Amino acid sequence: MTQINYKALIEDAMLTMVKDILKKISKNGLPKNHHFLITFFSNSKGVIIPHWMKEKYPDKMTIIIRNWFENLDVSEKKFEISLNFNNTVERLTIPFSSLELFADPSVDFAISFNQATKMSDTEAERSEEKSHKNIEKKKATLNKKNENVIDLKNFKK
Repeated sequence: MTQINYKALIEDAMLTMVKDILKKISKNGLPKNHHFLITFFSNSKGVIIPHWMKEKYPDKMTIIIRNWFENLDVSEKKFEISLNFNNTVERLTIPFSSLELFADPSVDFAISFNQATKMSDTEAERSEEKSHKNIEKKKATLNKKNENVIDLKNFKK
């Protein structure tokens, strides 16, 4: 007999919980102050987002479900939602297998998923390369900004 994979069972249970929450929200709307942050791997199989989003968020993207959303459709494998981005309504399709994080900051609740292990090796390598390049770009930008900064410690008596 093989061993019980508790991590996989817990992850499946958490994904089922997210599906159930989204199904309730699709029928009844969000209760009072609740709002959700959902981070997903934008390059995962089955993710459908507008081209400009893929360019801006090639690896990961976080959406916020708060005051306005519509057409939230939840199925076993994915959810689809219309959200407002810069006064333009965009339709997104997000497979549950692409989720990295589900959070409700109004009640200090968050769960993360180990979905990175489901990526292929080449996807993971590309994602890691892009992350490394983004970190280097951010460092360079910060260094450039810091060239114009004067440390006030030098002027203290």
